[in-house]
Amino acid sequence: MKKNDKPTINKKLLTDFAEEVFNPFVKGESATCMFAAGGGKRTIFKYLLTEEAVLQKIFKDEYDRTIFVFVDPDEIMDVTSEAYLTLILENLILEMEKKGIQAVSSPLIKNPLLLIKKNVEKLLSTNNKLIFVLNDFEFTLNLSINIYLNLESILDLETKMSSDKSAIGFLFLSTINLFDESTIKNFQNLKHPLSQNIKYFPLFGQKEVYYLLDQLRHDDGKSLNIEEKKSIFEMCGGHPRLLKNVFAMIGKHGIKKILSDYKLKIICADIWNFFTEKERKIIQSVVTIGRLSDPESDEVRYLENLGIIKKVAGEKWEVFGTIFKEFVKHKIPKQRLTFDPESKKIFCGSVSCGNKFSFQEFRLIVYFLSHENDLTTRDQVAEAIWGSQYLDKYSDWSIDKIISILRKKLDAIGFPSENLVTLKKRGFTFANLH
Repeated sequence: MKKNDKPTINKKLLTDFAEEVFNPFVKGESATCMFAAGGGKRTIFKYLLTEEAVLQKIFKDEYDRTIFVFVDPDEIMDVTSEAYLTLILENLILEMEKKGIQAVSSPLIKNPLLLIKKNVEKLLSTNNKLIFVLNDFEFTLNLSINIYLNLESILDLETKMSSDKSAIGFLFLSTINLFDESTIKNFQNLKHPLSQNIKYFPLFGQKEVYYLLDQLRHDDGKSLNIEEKKSIFEMCGGHPRLLKNVFAMIGKHGIKKILSDYKLKIICADIWNFFTEKERKIIQSVVTIGRLSDPESDEVRYLENLGIIKKVAGEKWEVFGTIFKEFVKHKIPKQRLTFDPESKKIFCGSVSCGNKFSFQEFRLIVYFLSHENDLTTRDQVAEAIWGSQYLDKYSDWSIDKIISILRKKLDAIGFPSENLVTLKKRGFTFANLH
């Protein structure tokens, strides 16, 4: 969110964040910073790179000879390695010109990587330092895998050209988890600078949201009372793009209309689309039952560090705002049954439905859910219904009656009863929907 092209964020928060992100470069290391989609990383970093006082405090005497090259793939049309390297070259030359340094160029050299290296070599030979800020680094996953060898070769120039091991650094900015096991393997040796220092810019807390809303008030002449601020925070949970849009709607629409606005659904879809399938299932579990089966997993830590999910009390978790929560509810398959062992509840989609079933039906559903797609014998069904004393109560007629009633109730709650299949002379199978 911007105010006169500057973020409407507490200056101290930005300064502290800048120190956390850029301090590794003083030690000669690279860093990776991850944001939620729509978290404002482009605005924040473009602003920080103009804040000389902040950067001088961090880099001290080295600031005047440090060149920051911001690379944004939104500026190119072609999804090719050559186009990406050309973009790096163009931004490098632009920053050199700002410093009054003549760039190396030659019409005979068509390879942008060679020209990047020649200009980097020139800068290193004159005791300059370079930090490449690579925005939306996940874009490179669409390119040839050789792009990582190309970037690594740029980083290696400091070893060849300079005794200063802090001469070149990469700041990788991303809206996906670059360290997901299916992603990190793509980066080859570049994964080492990628993982040197991992930072997160989480969604705003209540204090930061109230500050931000006060700043927006000055622009639009609106004065929000504390209840309106609280309501906006509960709806948006500190997500910058959601906050901006909801703020613009306050006073024009009621809360119900705001929650159903298509613009907000598009923003939520943008957030959702950057998550992996594992991350989505975690978010769905939080929305459905408020608990996690493996709260110590890497995926949970990633989502928690971004502020997408948070622990609120004991083992209870929640997502960051009601707008996103309602969006996720619609993403949960309505024809999927789940059982929460903590609350002892059965859900169809995101709706609790355990009260629709008798005690025996409930026990049978729980059994089927723990044995999806398996062959369940009639003896096993009987034990699930009547417990260890099932032999005394066993009745084919009773089993068939319970199965028949259960199918009708499954249809009534919107779950297709044909997923509970009778296998003649063998038993039953139960298939959930994913």
